[in-house]
Amino acid sequence: MVPHLGVSRRAILGSVALAAACRAQGSGYDELVGPLVQGHEFSGTVLVSRGTSILFEKAYGYADAEWDVPNTVDGKYRIGSISKQFTAACILLLAQDGKLDLDAPVSRYYAEAPASWKRITPHHLLTHTSGIPELLGLPDFQARKALPATLEETIARFRNLPLEFEPGAQGRYSNSGYVLLARITELLANRTFAQFVQERLLTPLGLANTGTDTHRSILPHRVQGYARFREGLGRADYIDMSVATGGGSLYSTAADLLRWSIALHKTRFLTPELYRRMTQPTFHNYGYGLEIRDEDGGRIFGHGGGMEGFSAFLQYRERDGLVAVVLANLNTNVTGRLANQLADLARRG
Repeated sequence: MVPHLGVSRRAILGSVALAAACRAQGSGYDELVGPLVQGHEFSGTVLVSRGTSILFEKAYGYADAEWDVPNTVDGKYRIGSISKQFTAACILLLAQDGKLDLDAPVSRYYAEAPASWKRITPHHLLTHTSGIPELLGLPDFQARKALPATLEETIARFRNLPLEFEPGAQGRYSNSGYVLLARITELLANRTFAQFVQERLLTPLGLANTGTDTHRSILPHRVQGYARFREGLGRADYIDMSVATGGGSLYSTAADLLRWSIALHKTRFLTPELYRRMTQPTFHNYGYGLEIRDEDGGRIFGHGGGMEGFSAFLQYRERDGLVAVVLANLNTNVTGRLANQLADLARRG
C-alpha cells in the first residue's frame, strides 16, 4: 500500500495560489493551466516558445509534497517515451558514422537474433512495425518492473516469442523494439547506452540537465512522482529504470527539451537524408520516435511519455518553430491536450 497523502494543503496538486512561477508573459496561458491545477489534474512545469524566445514558463504544485517543496521550472522529470527520440537519434548517428544500415537485418548487428527476426530491420524497430510483442504487455511485467535487469535479460523475455505480424505489414507500439535498439547501440559503439547518449547527444548539444535516470543517483532538483489511488494521492509505484532503457529511461527539464527540439528540427545535427527518414511517417503517422501530423505550411512533431508517477508531452511545430513542453509529476492524461492548446494559443498571440 502506498502512503496516503490525501488532498490537502500538502497535496502535490495544490492550487494556483501555491504555484511557483519563474517566467510568465500574459495571462492566457495561465488560464489554460490553472483550472487543471485546481481540478487536481495537473502538477508540473509548462513551457511555450517560438524558437528560442520563451513566451511562457511556469511551474505548479509540489516537487515533494511531504516536505512542501514547490515545483520550479528547473525541476528534473522522468520523460518516459519522449526518450525514444534520443534513442532514434543514437541509431541515426551510427548510420551517419557508417556503422549501421537502417534497412539491413538486425541479425547483422545482434548475433542473438532468432530466426523469426530475419526480416526485421532497424527501420522496423524505430517505426514499431517489427511485430515483436510489447514488453509492457507481458503477463509478468508488473511483477518484475521493480527488479534491475540488463538489456540482455530484458530482451530474453521477448526474444523467443512469436511475432504478432510480419515485419512491415502493420504498426503496433512496442517498447521492446527500442530496448533492442539500445542494445544494438551498445554493441556497435562498444560502450553502454547511457555513455553513448551522453557522449554523442547530451554533451555536444549542451543538455546539462538531461540524463539517464537511476534510483541510486543523487540528482539535484529531482521531482518526485505521484499517482492517484483509491485512498487519495500517494507516491507512485517503484520501477527500476533499467527496465526502461532505450524506451523511456531519461529525465530532463522543460528548458533542455526546448534545446533538444531546436537542435533536432532546426539546427539539425543529422544529415538531410537521415532527418528525412526520421520524419517520414509510416503506420499511424509514426516516424522514428516521433508522431507526425500535417498542418498548412508545415508539420507538427510530437510525442508523449508516461512513467510511474510522471506524464509528459513535447511538441514542435515546423511552420513557425513553436515548441510546447508539458512535464507532470503525476499520472495524468492531460499533457498532450495541454501542449496542443498552449501551442495554439501561442500561434494566435
